Amino acid sequence: MQRVLIAGLSVIGCVLIGLGLLLLGQSPVKAQEDREYIGADECQSCHRDIARNHEEGAHGLALRDTSRRKQGILADFEQGTDLRSVTFPGDSEARPFTAGDIAYAIGAGRYSQAYVFEVERGQYQVFPAKWNTVTQQWEAYPLATSWPDPAFDFVQNCAGCHTVGLDIERGRWQDDGVQCEACHGPGSEHAELADDAGRRPNDEELVALRAAINIAIDAQVCGQCHSRGAVPEGSPAFPINYQPGQTLALEGQYTLFGPEDTDHWYASGQASHPNMQYNEWVTSTHATSLTDLQASEGADDSCLRCHSEDYRFTQERIALVESGDRAGQPLEPLTLTTAQLGITCTTCHYPHSEGEQPFNLVEEPYALCVSCHSNSSIEEGIHHPVQEMFEGTSVIAEIEGTVGVHFSAEEGPNCQTCHLARVPVESTSRASHSMNPVLPGEAINVAGFIDTCTNCHEEQSQPAQMQQLIDDVQGDVETRLTAARAAVTETSPAWVSQALDFVEGDGSRGVHNYDYTRNILTQVEIELGLRTPPNENINIAELLNLPTLPPEAPVTAPVSAAVQTGLSTPSLILLGLFGLILAVAAYAFFGRRSG
Repeated sequence: MQRVLIAGLSVIGCVLIGLGLLLLGQSPVKAQEDREYIGADECQSCHRDIARNHEEGAHGLALRDTSRRKQGILADFEQGTDLRSVTFPGDSEARPFTAGDIAYAIGAGRYSQAYVFEVERGQYQVFPAKWNTVTQQWEAYPLATSWPDPAFDFVQNCAGCHTVGLDIERGRWQDDGVQCEACHGPGSEHAELADDAGRRPNDEELVALRAAINIAIDAQVCGQCHSRGAVPEGSPAFPINYQPGQTLALEGQYTLFGPEDTDHWYASGQASHPNMQYNEWVTSTHATSLTDLQASEGADDSCLRCHSEDYRFTQERIALVESGDRAGQPLEPLTLTTAQLGITCTTCHYPHSEGEQPFNLVEEPYALCVSCHSNSSIEEGIHHPVQEMFEGTSVIAEIEGTVGVHFSAEEGPNCQTCHLARVPVESTSRASHSMNPVLPGEAINVAGFIDTCTNCHEEQSQPAQMQQLIDDVQGDVETRLTAARAAVTETSPAWVSQALDFVEGDGSRGVHNYDYTRNILTQVEIELGLRTPPNENINIAELLNLPTLPPEAPVTAPVSAAVQTGLSTPSLILLGLFGLILAVAAYAFFGRRSG
């Protein structure tokens, strides 16, 4: 009886496992730890086009073997002899290292290129000088006070992000550079399934093939190299045990340096060291875009288009199947419940090649940003009208649009000017991925720091002066918004609340387009009785500073005197002259009669 019960439970267990796999649309695959690295050459045998584009990009050129061929070395060895002088192991005198001493070149050379010396098999030291490709000069690479030194150990400090399949103990690796398996994980199981399936895999085989490799859209995949963190004492300076699909930051193994770490962050909220894009991204609302949406009462699945990268990725694959450009059955669309990822690196960047756009961007920068940061991304209502506010587009029928100076200025600012602020990092500047502008007040006491405003606003030459202007603008908008919201009643026209939603949804509190913001709030205040319409009920005596009775409908919103009348300075001058003429005429008339 017991054996029958055990057998029955076993059968039930197998059925449940099988049903689970069917629900997931996947066939059984080996555990991730059982998979092995096979090398980029094996991947290229099937994925030729992707591999061809990848090998000439920054990732593919992250490390180049120059022990025999020196074409990958970008430096000029006619200069920098003092910086290049080192005492080689076994030598008694120092000499400048040359191209002939270089075993590997580190980096494609977007900002700089460093060089590796092979001490002996499995032991490598990074030279203490690197070539700055921006300034075209040598510069010191002071990782330690002397060379060689453990701080210059390539295997312990660099190889984890510049090789694939690293054997840390032996100082050997599978591939030079950031190749396929660095992001997609070890490919042995994927390759074996591909061999078994042959040239025409069926739908079931395709499901298993795709399940055996990581699609690499999780930001943690990029974060394994584009981050900095604390590791246990004596461990390599990178998350050596991480593989795509796993959790990157684990207590006791790898802890990200957060904004509270002043050794790695500026007080403004931007990272101060290279390769910290993931650290910054974690602090941004891009990282929380999905969880924020899921916590919203008004959310539905259509919102995922701008809030979830795995939703976007899935929809693209569904469209490819429907168009006949992808084999197999279409995937099930993700929902608010099943989506897992917010806005990740691959939402904006295509890692396989540089393409036409800089920094592997998938689209022209402004078009990329406004594809989500616009009101056109929703079907009804006012949600996130950043593009409309910035460009001055009419959104409310009752209010005419106003083109602002930021959008209309020749070579004026755009999204990345402020939200991908370039901050000093080593000898150059890098784009911050915290998505926060560097405000003038935050840059005052940071050497070499340039905020995102005073470069253009030359009339406010002092950061403190510029910060005061921003505070005044945003404070005024916030005060007027609060007063208007409090004055809205059930009988107020629908467009009034929509207009206030427009200003609040933009999120900049007047900075994106102050003229338009001010115009919207003025129209709302007039409708709500908080402001006298311009050019109506003008009190000449008050304009001429003569005694007068209090106005019957005083302005109740706490707005500044400069905007209270709704009149421009030239209009006030003309009215003043008009009043003066009336006064002179009255004096002449009454004076003549009294005479």
